[in-house]
Amino acid sequence: EEKYCEVLDNLGTYSREPFKKAFSIVQRYLECFSRYYEVGLEIGDRLRDFKPSRMVYLGIGGSAIVGDFISKIVQDIPIRIHRDYTVLKLNPDDLIVAVSYSGDTAEIFPTILDNLHINRRMVVITSGGTLRRLAEKKNFPIVMLEQGIPPRYAFPHTFGAVTGLLKSLNIKFEDLMQNLDMAKTVQDLVSPETPMSRNLAKRSASKIIDLLPIVYGYGKAAPIAYRLKCQLNENSKLFSHFCELPEALHNDVEVFDEKTILLAPRLSNEPKEINEVYRLLSSFLEERFIELKVQAGSIIEEILSLLILVDYISLYAAVLRNVDPLSLLVIPRLKDQNRIYPEILKCVDEKLEEW
Repeated sequence: EEKYCEVLDNLGTYSREPFKKAFSIVQRYLECFSRYYEVGLEIGDRLRDFKPSRMVYLGIGGSAIVGDFISKIVQDIPIRIHRDYTVLKLNPDDLIVAVSYSGDTAEIFPTILDNLHINRRMVVITSGGTLRRLAEKKNFPIVMLEQGIPPRYAFPHTFGAVTGLLKSLNIKFEDLMQNLDMAKTVQDLVSPETPMSRNLAKRSASKIIDLLPIVYGYGKAAPIAYRLKCQLNENSKLFSHFCELPEALHNDVEVFDEKTILLAPRLSNEPKEINEVYRLLSSFLEERFIELKVQAGSIIEEILSLLILVDYISLYAAVLRNVDPLSLLVIPRLKDQNRIYPEILKCVDEKLEEW
C-alpha cells in the first residue's frame, strides 16, 4: 500500500485528464440521484391512474444493473429484467421501463416492437438515438439523461428516475430522499481529499491491482458486488470475477490461490448463516479478504453508500494502473462488427417511417 499512497494522496493526480473528468462525474452522483428522482416523480404523475401488476425492465450492460437493484428493494410487484434479443411476451397491465443511454441498444428493440399492440405503458430512459425517436413517435414519457458521459456513469440518474417513478405510482419501497445524508458522509470519506490511511476506497484499490479481484455478494448486496466487478472491468481495465453467496461456496472457492483477493460488499441485515460464511472466508484468506461495509440507518442508505464506495475503488485502481476510466476499446469494436445490431436498428427505422 505504501508505494501507492504517494500517488493516490497527491491531489495533483486528480487535476489531470481523464481522471479529472471521471472523478468530477462521480462526485456529482448524489446530486444526480436527487435531481432525477424528481424527474421520475413528474413522469409518474402522467401515469398516476395506472396500477401495474408487474414491472418489466428492458436494458443491458450498465443500463440494466439499475433493474437488479430495483428488484431487490421493491416487494409490492414482481420485477422482470430482460437482457436479451429474444422477444419477451408482455401483458397489458405491465409497466415497461426501457433503458438505453445511447438510444441504440439493439437488444431492447425486438421486445418493444413485438408488444406495441399489447402494451403502451412504457417509460423511456435515454440520452437520444433511436429509442428517443420511437418514444416521441408513440408519445411515451421520456427521461432525458445527461449527455456526454459514459453510460455506466449514468447509474445514479437512472436509479433516481426509476425510484421516483415507482414512488409516484405508490409502489412501496424505502424512500430514497430520506437517505442521502449518510451517503454524503461516505462520499467525503472516500474522496481524493481523504488520505489513504482513512480512505477505504484508496486502500482497497491499492491491494487489488496486482491480484485477481473476486467479488462476492449476498441478497441485496449482490447487485453492488456485480457493479464492482463491472466497474473494475470497464474503468480499471482489470479482469474481475463475481459470484453470489452461498453458491460460491460450492464451486468458486476451489480455485482460490495466492493470486486471488476477495472483495465483499456487505449489508447490515445479513442472516447469521451469511455472517458465518464471511467469518470463514476472512479467516481462510486473511490479508486477501477486503470487507466493504458502511454505517447507515437503513438498507437504502447502505446501498447508496456502497455504490459510491465501489465506484471510487474502480477509479483509484484506474489511477494506479494509469488507464483511462472513461473510454472503452474492445466493447465498441465488437459492437461495430456485430452484424445483428444494424439489422435490428434498420428494422426499427423502417417501423418509424411507417408510423
